[in-house]
Amino acid sequence: MNDDTSLTIGVILASLREGRMGAVFADWIADVLARREGITPEILDLRDWAFAPFGQDTVAGARDAPLPGPSLEERWRATIARLDAFIIVTPEFNHGYPGNLKNALDVVGTPWSHKPVSFVGYGYSAAGARAVEQLRLVAIELRMVPIRDELDMRLGGYAADARGVPVEPGILRQAEKLTDELSWFGRLLREGRQRRGAEATAR
Repeated sequence: MNDDTSLTIGVILASLREGRMGAVFADWIADVLARREGITPEILDLRDWAFAPFGQDTVAGARDAPLPGPSLEERWRATIARLDAFIIVTPEFNHGYPGNLKNALDVVGTPWSHKPVSFVGYGYSAAGARAVEQLRLVAIELRMVPIRDELDMRLGGYAADARGVPVEPGILRQAEKLTDELSWFGRLLREGRQRRGAEATAR
């Protein structure tokens, strides 16, 4: 667990596609976080977390014999449990977000509870905003706390460097504001979770 001021923020990279722009956005927002004193970002690339469909034990074609040690789901749950806040970086596909992201959210449950989350959505006509709108509903059902500030990136519609990293002043200001709000809520809610835990133990 972190001390009273430091935070570890998970940056969840949702896209699994080759050439995904999400990797650029995830690295960029993680760098914005890392420049803040007391914040440590951790990128969680869902390519590294190939869960079976929610409620099933194995992925089609996977070996039936379980590997020794904690399962993938148990390791994911432990990872989510130790993080203080989250930024989900997601594309918009066909008016929604990727199915593998929904699966990653569903397999955890309680460790998401009472933790703040923000979003970096990206796409073309709606700049990822429709995917983020749906994710806010899912986050609330998981007892997460979605903050107001988000980034909706219209592909091909912003000033960027050669890698695709935003250099547009307005977007950079938005990213800083998002970081401010997320870190404020992260510390506030962590204190609340700790207090609730202490009260429960004392009963």
